[in-house]
Amino acid sequence: MKPNFLANKIITLFLSLSFLTFSNVAMAFTDIDGKPASLESYIGKGKFTIVEVWATECPLCRQHMPSMVKFDGKLKNTQIVGVSIDGQDGIDDAEEFIMQYGMKFPNLISNAVEMNIWMQQNTPNGLVGTPMFMMFDPKGQLFAMQGGRVSTAEMEKIIKSKS
Repeated sequence: MKPNFLANKIITLFLSLSFLTFSNVAMAFTDIDGKPASLESYIGKGKFTIVEVWATECPLCRQHMPSMVKFDGKLKNTQIVGVSIDGQDGIDDAEEFIMQYGMKFPNLISNAVEMNIWMQQNTPNGLVGTPMFMMFDPKGQLFAMQGGRVSTAEMEKIIKSKS
């Protein structure tokens, strides 16, 4: 009887810890300094918001980032927010990437699992790769989402058509 009791206690403990881990995963965004942050603090604040999910090891992200840096500030009614999915272990790499490309727009740190959970909760699809672009209107409603490279000219055209 004791082995079953102990086994049940271990299973209960494991399930409790699993629930706590999974329930908090989608909350694990930080700023570059490691302070808790959220995408919601940027989205729906009266401006169009372009969220670009990127990774330091992503060749397309490296090719595309110079055009995003140049595009930043071009439209007064639009802001860019980056999300590195390099995770807390890759924060130094992400910081180096941000400095290398001169990214002045806000960047959050997450990882692929956390970003995927956030996207599953807030968009029609999960994370399919990097770069990933999400466009939100000034009220915070998602109106466009695209994986892969998207030209800044196309982003500008879409935003102007919605303005």
